[in-house]
Amino acid sequence: MLLSRNFRLRGDPIALRRPPLAIVLVAVLVIALGETSGAAMSQLRPMIDRYATARVNANPAAHGLSGSAEYDDEVRARAVYTAEVGLSFFHTHAEGLGLILFFASTLVASAVPWRRARAALHALLTAGGLFPLGYLVYSVGAVELGRDAGIELAERWVLTPLGSAAIAGLVGLALLLAVRSRVAP
Repeated sequence: MLLSRNFRLRGDPIALRRPPLAIVLVAVLVIALGETSGAAMSQLRPMIDRYATARVNANPAAHGLSGSAEYDDEVRARAVYTAEVGLSFFHTHAEGLGLILFFASTLVASAVPWRRARAALHALLTAGGLFPLGYLVYSVGAVELGRDAGIELAERWVLTPLGSAAIAGLVGLALLLAVRSRVAP
């Protein structure tokens, strides 16, 4: 039940506390980048396409361009499309994960009484909040390293670790809230 600035977890009131300012800054920055990228993508789509096409043409070996116009056009189109998809995913994930970071870290600051557990959860959630940046690596990697190599780089070294941190932070928060509710009288 919500009571002014307090809420109850099994009869135990919890005062709402703000998360550390650094986390609030990261959350707001991620949301702002997501919003800005959406607006920029809608206005700059032709320029993004031209840039991505130029980068694919500048890296023919990475993309496996053969010199056959028909084959190369298909490879080029797939790489440009992959770059656009990465930018679109960045936009949507940044908007959502920024909010999740803000609300989950507020819950951690308010409901987790153990200092070290709070610090660990804040670190995991903040790293997870940076997950959308992996889609920028995805986009750039697709045109610079080749479509498959760029996607693999982003998935292996950025998206998977940051996504795992977000999931671990949320699962840890759920577990600690369950433990707290059992420990509370």
